[in-house]
Amino acid sequence: MRPNQHSAHVRQTGLSLIELMIAMVVGLILMAGALSIFISSRQGYGVNTAISHVQESGRFALGFIHNDVRMAGYMGCATSAQVSNYLNPLPGSNLPYDFATAITGYDYVGTAPSNTYPVSPAMPSENPNPDTNTGDWSPALDNTFQNLVMPGTDVLVVRFSQGNDPVYITSIPGSPSPNSPSADFNINTNGGLQAGQLLVITNCLSAVVLQATQINGGGTNVVHNTGIGTPGNAIQGLPAAFTGAQVMLAPTTVVFFIGKGSDQSPALFQAATDTTQANGFSYEELVPRVENMQVLYGVDLTGGHAPTQYETAAAVDAAGDWSNVVSVRIALLVRSNLGAVPLPSTAPTYDLLGTNVTVPADTRLRKIFTATIAIRNRLQ
Repeated sequence: MRPNQHSAHVRQTGLSLIELMIAMVVGLILMAGALSIFISSRQGYGVNTAISHVQESGRFALGFIHNDVRMAGYMGCATSAQVSNYLNPLPGSNLPYDFATAITGYDYVGTAPSNTYPVSPAMPSENPNPDTNTGDWSPALDNTFQNLVMPGTDVLVVRFSQGNDPVYITSIPGSPSPNSPSADFNINTNGGLQAGQLLVITNCLSAVVLQATQINGGGTNVVHNTGIGTPGNAIQGLPAAFTGAQVMLAPTTVVFFIGKGSDQSPALFQAATDTTQANGFSYEELVPRVENMQVLYGVDLTGGHAPTQYETAAAVDAAGDWSNVVSVRIALLVRSNLGAVPLPSTAPTYDLLGTNVTVPADTRLRKIFTATIAIRNRLQ
């Protein structure tokens, strides 16, 4: 008997050309969809990574500046305005040792609020070289920073004592004469002081900054002779009124500026007082890819311990108002590496405290970070 052909299983022996082409088209569509999802995910990951890096850099940069600006003028129970400087000035510049001035700065000419500063196309590349002309800032940039600071960026200077558990003067040889003939004083305990350190000594009514040249008596006798050390002391001998005064370590000048980083891109730098250096400063790169910094100073013109208006460093300096600065407003422009965002059709412009900074048309992600920082010792 023959098998029923209608009920028998029919085996497929091949594909037609049309069926093969349909299968290929379906496969290509599926691959294109998967590839599109992959590319989109990868771009999203790149953008998210860039955002994370930029935000992290911005927070770190503002954190460094914020901590030091709040301390501006702190000299134990005294302030910078009460300081007499016993140190020798450096030839040509006293920027690292001018501890009587709590805060100051330099404004790049042409970057005041409402002005526009083009980072590009005027620059030969997206990473310009530091400016060699100190006259491009107002007031003129200190010679110590010639060829270190990026053009179009402001510079901020703050001074304070870093603080420590103070020790106290128990006696001054030669007292009670108005000034001790001996260049030394005794303290109540070994405070870890070392020869070469800068010290702030204050009785809360006045203060002096000097350099210890020798430590004797198991750490309880401090000598501050003239003619020794760098920068060394121009004056020796303390007034009798400083018996019982606080002795604190490390009065410091800190300068924040935008310089050329280790990867050749702009970066936030810090210069800090260092007596072992000929120019009085050591330099440290703090945060990479900080492209611009603009600074305004809150000036108290009424004695109310609050800012009346915010001005550029040029305006504050011209009016002689540095002692009236009670707060600082900072704006930082931070960028990512290349390839984070699509290439824009025109060069973007960013508003930094009213200053319009035009940057190159590239594939970097950029973000502005701003902060208003009150100076503790001037809001009382």
